[in-house]
Amino acid sequence: MFRTRPFRTIFIASPLLDARQTTLPTGWVSVGCYSDVPATRTLRVASFTDVNDMTIESCLAFCTPGGFQFAGVEFARECYCDNVIESPGAPIDDSTCNMACSGDASEICGGAGAVNVFHNTAATTTSPPVPTSTATIKQTAGSFQYKGCFDDGVNGAPRSLAAQLSVSGGVTAESCTAACKAAGFTLAGLEFGQECWCDKYMSLAIPAPDSDCNMVCNADNSELCGAGNRLAVYQDISATLDVQQCLSAAQLHSSVFHYSLLAVPTSGSGSSFVVGTFELTAQAGQPSFFELSTAAVSNEGHTYTLFVGSGNSGIAEPDSFEGEGTPIPIAPVAGGFQRYALFSTLTPYNGYCAKPNPFSAFGPFIGPPVLSVTGHADLWALCGIAQIIFSPQPGSSLYNITNCQNVVLQMTQPTTNF
Repeated sequence: MFRTRPFRTIFIASPLLDARQTTLPTGWVSVGCYSDVPATRTLRVASFTDVNDMTIESCLAFCTPGGFQFAGVEFARECYCDNVIESPGAPIDDSTCNMACSGDASEICGGAGAVNVFHNTAATTTSPPVPTSTATIKQTAGSFQYKGCFDDGVNGAPRSLAAQLSVSGGVTAESCTAACKAAGFTLAGLEFGQECWCDKYMSLAIPAPDSDCNMVCNADNSELCGAGNRLAVYQDISATLDVQQCLSAAQLHSSVFHYSLLAVPTSGSGSSFVVGTFELTAQAGQPSFFELSTAAVSNEGHTYTLFVGSGNSGIAEPDSFEGEGTPIPIAPVAGGFQRYALFSTLTPYNGYCAKPNPFSAFGPFIGPPVLSVTGHADLWALCGIAQIIFSPQPGSSLYNITNCQNVVLQMTQPTTNF
């Protein structure tokens, strides 16, 4: 276990934990189960979460490249790295670390408020680069402009930027953006102080505070290059993107795009509303019909799927309702609603796609995208009633066109893996 003496710390491998763990990579030993609280993490410099595939090996592999002395797994799915065991973390009974890893039930990955800690005896005693007192996030690099710090997925969770490049001489904002531009990409991302990622579009955009992107670049300790599970993202502002052009499966990272909908005013003012599907009163001998709605009772479904570049390409439909099946989309008509039909023999309308969001706070290259139908993403509206109207028309008996406010339907991806 762990004990302290003046001016030094001694670590002894924990036989109880070792007996329940897989063979550790060379140089790593278990030092026991430690207390941990979110406000003052026992290991806190870098971290990531993997709800489906966390293992001890994946955590150690994450912490090793940064030269960290310690790695810890907690709550079945969390991984932490540090060069010291931070106060007030302290040894606790090994039985408190009792949760199976999300990626391997034969391994133990800490517990609730308990992290089992591993020591890298092969690591050098020299810590990773320490930032200078003026280390900052570079705001511009060539034609690239900093767009913000974002969450990123690791070990099976979706990557925000898909292509990783090896940069000769190490990573800085300048070297990474130059490498991405040379490879034909418009976005560049710096992560973990040493990784360079690129893409042409970023559909999954989960903002994080700039203070989270706090690891120094391995090639320049006056610059900050993201952090564990955090991307510092840059966009080439000399590039253009046609917001009327449908996004491809490659740009969305999948031919099957899952999302929820949010109605966002195009004016930049006013409230945004979660969009669900409202079931209409069924008529004898007719299919069950549903409409896109912002009503609080529209609880039949709030998640959707768009098929891109597949056999069902161009179809956007709600996900299956409680095992009843999947309603098929019906093309909206000017002045009417977006409807879906369940238990219908109709052919699903396939005139949908995702387009860049011209109203995104981060610019059109960074999502979430918006839902387009019949070639338009800019004709949806809220008109004083709960239903979403497509291309409002004067003289309607359902609404007064003077009450209509144009909206886009943002397609926000689920983030359960982050």
